[in-house]
Amino acid sequence: MCELFAVNAARPVEVGAYLKDFFSHSKKHKDGWGISWRVDATSADGAAADATDGGEDDTDVFLHREPVPAWTSAYIPALLEGGLSSSQMEAHIRLSTCGQTVRENCHPFYGTDVSGREWTLIHNGILFNEELLATYDLKEVGQTDSERALLFLLDVIDEAAVRSGGILDFPVRFQALSGAVSQISNLNRLNLIIDDGEYTYVHTNTNVDSLHFRQLGEDAIVFSTQPLGGEGEADFWRPVPKNRLIAYKDGRLVRTSTPHGYVFCEAMLDLRRKFGDAWTSVLE
Repeated sequence: MCELFAVNAARPVEVGAYLKDFFSHSKKHKDGWGISWRVDATSADGAAADATDGGEDDTDVFLHREPVPAWTSAYIPALLEGGLSSSQMEAHIRLSTCGQTVRENCHPFYGTDVSGREWTLIHNGILFNEELLATYDLKEVGQTDSERALLFLLDVIDEAAVRSGGILDFPVRFQALSGAVSQISNLNRLNLIIDDGEYTYVHTNTNVDSLHFRQLGEDAIVFSTQPLGGEGEADFWRPVPKNRLIAYKDGRLVRTSTPHGYVFCEAMLDLRRKFGDAWTSVLE
């Protein structure tokens, strides 16, 4: 599977050391990497210039993806040289379960809703039950279930905007997202981090701890698949609460949805390998 990293804070926090540790895991997660941040929320050196590969020319999102192992990238050392501080960031290293090793299949994925708000998404997991995503393979640029999930979520957000008379404030966005994430959690491994430029939304539904957070003071928080920072920081990391959507702003928890019952058991992966497409009937 893939690994995720994200930051949400009221102020730029130095994350270069965490990213160096995170990207070192790419010898296993070798099928590409990517990073995104809000342009006005991050300080980086000149290596970041002219590297955006998603969004429009006037986008507020910096996005860079490469279909190579992160540890082999010539870009990352230049990016991290001199430090990297951010208040909103997502990073991803990919171990593919579907789709070719091309840039279009690397995370983060980018999209806009009907109001023009820019969204990014990173995903760790696999979607066996794609009934709700069935038509999105005709719309996506790449070939991943993760991109299809983002397209579905954006459609849900747009529908919520229509129902609310064009209002897309946080309560409307959160309610729409929490319902949609709950729906696509059924029989799916869904570790997600989503950023809308204002809030960071986090979700995990595995029966083991596969997403963690570390509070960096009252106004800053970081998330990672695996605890980072070595043994000296191990005790500061905590597992993200499972089976619910959680929203953060300025490093603080803002809202938590009602827990759903769709827990993904890792044994399901073994059943899939053993029984193939008939695996769902085996579980019933």
